[in-house]
Amino acid sequence: RPSSVPNPTAGAQALGGSPKFPPALQSWLQRLFVHVGQSDATLRKETQAYLRYFFQSWIKTGELWQRNWEAFPLPSKEEIRNQLPPGSLSSGAGASPAQAWPKASSEAVARTFDRRQSKGSPYRSRSARRSPFRRRRRSSSSSSRSRRRRSSRSRSQRSGSSDRWYRDRGKGKGKDRGKDKGKGDKKKEMEEQREKIRLWLNERLSASGAHVRPKDLTDELQKSFGVTPGRFRHLFNQTLQQYLNAYLSSGPEGAWPNDNGQFSSRTVEDNRDMRAQRAARFSSHLEKSSAPVSMVSLADAEVPNIDGGPIIGELHDMCSRDEAKEREMTRQLDKFEWKKGTDAKNPEVNLKFATKKYQRSSADKVYRSQDVRSLEACWKTMEYLMTEILDFDSNPKAGYAIQASPYIEVYSYLRDRTRAIRVDLHLQQPRSTTQRVFVETHECCLRFEMLSLFLLLGRGQKQAEQVTEKYDTKLGLKAISQTIEPLLSAYQAIHERQLAKSILAEAMGGFGLDDDDPEDYMSPFEMAARRYIVLLLMSFSPDAVSGHLAKMSRELLMHPLLTFATQVYAAFHTEDYARFLRMYREADFLTSVCMSGVADLARLRALWLLVRSYPQQVGDKISLSKIKNILAFASDDHAKAFLAFHGLQIVIDKEAGGGANILLPKKGTPEAANLPLLQGRLPEKCEFPKGADSLLVAKFEALGLSRAEIAFGGADPVIAEAEAEGEAEPAEPEDPQGMVEEPNGPLEAATEPLTVVA
Repeated sequence: RPSSVPNPTAGAQALGGSPKFPPALQSWLQRLFVHVGQSDATLRKETQAYLRYFFQSWIKTGELWQRNWEAFPLPSKEEIRNQLPPGSLSSGAGASPAQAWPKASSEAVARTFDRRQSKGSPYRSRSARRSPFRRRRRSSSSSSRSRRRRSSRSRSQRSGSSDRWYRDRGKGKGKDRGKDKGKGDKKKEMEEQREKIRLWLNERLSASGAHVRPKDLTDELQKSFGVTPGRFRHLFNQTLQQYLNAYLSSGPEGAWPNDNGQFSSRTVEDNRDMRAQRAARFSSHLEKSSAPVSMVSLADAEVPNIDGGPIIGELHDMCSRDEAKEREMTRQLDKFEWKKGTDAKNPEVNLKFATKKYQRSSADKVYRSQDVRSLEACWKTMEYLMTEILDFDSNPKAGYAIQASPYIEVYSYLRDRTRAIRVDLHLQQPRSTTQRVFVETHECCLRFEMLSLFLLLGRGQKQAEQVTEKYDTKLGLKAISQTIEPLLSAYQAIHERQLAKSILAEAMGGFGLDDDDPEDYMSPFEMAARRYIVLLLMSFSPDAVSGHLAKMSRELLMHPLLTFATQVYAAFHTEDYARFLRMYREADFLTSVCMSGVADLARLRALWLLVRSYPQQVGDKISLSKIKNILAFASDDHAKAFLAFHGLQIVIDKEAGGGANILLPKKGTPEAANLPLLQGRLPEKCEFPKGADSLLVAKFEALGLSRAEIAFGGADPVIAEAEAEGEAEPAEPEDPQGMVEEPNGPLEAATEPLTVVA
């Protein structure tokens, strides 16, 4: 049964999973490979790449299960080489392009759909949309009118009016004759108006020697005759400017058409010359824009590149020499690109350290292949930035012109250069979308932004305050959003490609498909990245979380890494702050960074509920170590600062846990009256100053990983899959959430189209 749902799994679901393709598709593929032949190995590989591309498109739109494969044309060799749809060229396989669309099924023919018969359709007749009461009332009034007409007709017949005065106004020729008469009158009026305007224009131009502005003539025509520029063009079949040009070149005879409606040959030649001159001015632009555009195969390495297709980067360095020299002359070099020992007022570029700078796109900007980095050069630049520059504030490298730089300057440089890398990758889409470089680069950018969020709002805040530039959280979140959207699109494209390839392989059944497609890549960090995205939305864009989760498939939501994220979201929004803080304390480092946006608010609300629950009639006290555990603090100083900021009194007691007690005041005392936590409703926001979160600092130090290793996925949580051999049983996870720090492990999950707003 055909499916009309345009998503990657629509056809398989509609067919019940077996088979995943229409039965006639297999015979169509057999005829195609017989048509292609076995002698040309190159054409055979091009055919396989051609099928992978169009199968992905047909599966996505649902056309794979809607087409009539018995009548669908076979693609010709030219269409296969040029990546054109089957039957699009006249030299196709003997079938017209119209046959490419599926025929209507017998069930659809038997049940034709009339838009006017639909109950809620706007195409229904006016009487059908009226209420029954209005229809009854109208029918009664219409019947009364018909009775009056019959009675008047009978009276006229009885009065002997046999000359039929109404004959000329009836049906047929009399009605048409009246229309023709009206048309003739309008035509005559238009000719008279045109003659008046022509005589006035000729007199006006001859009196002024043809030295008059077209704008003044337009105003005078509209004032004297009520003729607008559009009306003038309708009357004279030309604009006022064209009339003036013809008058100047050929006189009144050249500006006025002859009996056949044609202008003088001289005027026509002048117009042709003007058009030729204009075409010559824009000849270069016309040549570029008229180049043929073709589709690109998903296995582009096996199909020859076609002129006019998407850009394929040809720059194999981190920065072109021309750009480096230009930025050197315009003094746009960054400190990390200076040559060692150069003058700071007129710095020179070190080509070894220069990386391409981000440039905003504009309408007239032209991208050239020689200025766009190849996929290998993009990844080479990313590796250089993450390994050499990311930790420059704490680990300066020899060979650079500077040896000290705060992290905010490092972040500004890396944010600009990673953005330039993403632009180069996006320019090469769709070829680059499913490539490993595209996915890993965006994953690195996401981890880099999260790591910077911790370093600049946490440990690096004091250092950043010593420089003029400060970290803007909104800009950082915007960069995260710009990274998330293409990353999710790449995950979706990869899954669609894998689905298309599996269906194609099953349909071919063992003939023809001898291409292993080595470029297939499924990221082992996909589920971890999706987990980060859900938690980032929860922390910084809570309104978008429900819509984001609603678009995920059930299989995706049941993955353990995403299950943890949904549990965190549910705990926060059901006001189970104790559970939220417990999960915050037990999560991995990057997951905790994503949750840190609402961690202080959860601590404040948990503290508010705790203060409201103690026996206020007698007062109470609680040890510092216990409240540290409840509110997920890792250091005594952090806990004391948070509690003191919200008005709680801390008393030193060496015998108490943590060396101090927090006093909860007795009702009626001045301390209770002045305690903000006992006043008002549940807090909506936390005013505690942003700074180093002791829990995040402890997790970061416990990792024992460099910043580059974190950026490349060394700290990502993945599920450890036990290798079952013989009677070996699956290993039990150590932590309560079933997550361990193991950066390598294949993950497979179904995906749905996702939309993220951050």
